[in-house]
Formats: sequence, structure tokens, C-alpha cells
Amino acid sequence: MHKFFYLILLSGLSACASNHDLTQGSNMLGGGYKQDELGPGLFHLYARSNHAPWANYDAARTTWRNGAERACGSAEYDELSVRESERDTGLQNSGGVRYLVTERTGYAKCDSTTLSNEVVSKAVARHTSTR
Repeated sequence: MHKFFYLILLSGLSACASNHDLTQGSNMLGGGYKQDELGPGLFHLYARSNHAPWANYDAARTTWRNGAERACGSAEYDELSVRESERDTGLQNSGGVRYLVTERTGYAKCDSTTLSNEVVSKAVARHTSTR
């Protein structure tokens, strides 16, 4: 009975969005975000959910949007070239259930940016081609 309770508790915790900064290292639960500033008010963001036995797009979206708000200093930004996916972590529990991580990557163009749309488009294209 205790194993079942802990499995349910761990599954519930692992489904949450994360605000862990991945540039500081990995998170035990797997989730977090990282950002790269490509120019004033233009950020590339990568976010992922915590490990879970199911895909959790809402958690990845929440983590990504929280990162974009921190980067821009507000909720005023445009999302550019956003992609979402899920992948198998290679981890599994004792029952053989495999864990997934849901990822979201893209660009946040802050409303406060001084960059023109043309410069933003070129920066995103250049960054995309080098990744």
C-alpha cells in the first residue's frame, strides 16, 4: 500500500511545471528552462516538463511562458517559431512504466524590444540554422 501511495505522490509532483534554471545544472525531477538573449528584447527559450509517465504539454508551456515573462520583465511578448515535442527519458519505474519529458522551444520577442521585425527575423533564422 505504501508503494502505491508513493507512486501516486511522485507522479503528481512530477507532472508540475518547473522554474528550475537549467543553466545551473539538471533538476532531479527533470524539468526546467534556459534562455539565451539574441539581442535586446529577443530571447531563445527552451523549457521542459518534469519526468512523467505521460506527455505534459501544459507543464512545458507554463514553464516556457514563465521563462519568457522573466526574460521580458512582463507578459508582453510575441511567441515566434515555437515547437513542442515529447521524448522518452530512458528512465522507468519498477513496474516498467517509462517516463517522458515534454519540451517546448522557441523565441520570445518582448514588446519592449528596439529591434525591427526584419532584424528579429534574421536573428531567428541565423540562430535556427546554427542549432
